[in-house]
Amino acid sequence: MKRELSAILEDFNKPIKPEYLKKKPIYEKRQQVGEVPFIPWPNLCRILDQYTGGNWEWKIRSQFMGDRTLIEGSLTIHGSDGSLTREATGNEMSDCSDFGDPSSNAEAMAFRRAAAKFGIGLHLWDKKSKSNQQNSAPKPATNQSAPITDQPNKKGVISREEWLEKKKQQQQQNQ
Repeated sequence: MKRELSAILEDFNKPIKPEYLKKKPIYEKRQQVGEVPFIPWPNLCRILDQYTGGNWEWKIRSQFMGDRTLIEGSLTIHGSDGSLTREATGNEMSDCSDFGDPSSNAEAMAFRRAAAKFGIGLHLWDKKSKSNQQNSAPKPATNQSAPITDQPNKKGVISREEWLEKKKQQQQQNQ
């Protein structure tokens, strides 16, 4: 039985259970400087199934741009009162040396990004400390794109907002 979209979106904004998360190392100049939590794509499928009753679909389009594989994905959630779609991209170097292949890595990135646009896992990107993340209220979903990886600093990880502000200041200094 399909649920109303408002109920599904409300559930999507709940913090992700720790058993659904894994940690990925982040690097700066080939040195590991920290870790960032992420949702592996199979666990994301489980979350979508849990809250939608399996009423979702994922479509992709592939492009190859020089030495990069680009995947454009569309995630659609079907509710009893309609459907919502969010789109996102993922990319990977064609000669990636990480786990997986370029297409599956780029698809997983696009899938996580599209799901984040619905609110799934947005609490992972809050500015709050790791210890407060488990108890914090999640941010509401927006129609804006959110990157999946945060940018590292000397102390570990900064939020997307801090990184954007830092980038803006650097651009102003370079002008």
